[in-house]
Amino acid sequence: MNKQEFQEKYGMELKVARVRKKLTQEQLAEKIDCSSVYIGYIERGLQCPTIFQFLKIARILSIDLNEFFKDFTD
Repeated sequence: MNKQEFQEKYGMELKVARVRKKLTQEQLAEKIDCSSVYIGYIERGLQCPTIFQFLKIARILSIDLNEFFKDFTD
């Protein structure tokens, strides 16, 4: 899996988790102190968040990091 494929896959996973939490991109962006445009870029695989931003997103969306990354380590 190349970088672009990775970004697209985890971006879609983040979107699914956000929708399950019933948050809009705007609400999530406010919680992690960034723009909703940036969240959209992440979800579409166009941007890669920093580790710090990703950890904030994971906490807000209740993402289990081991579960989230299990498919990426194969």
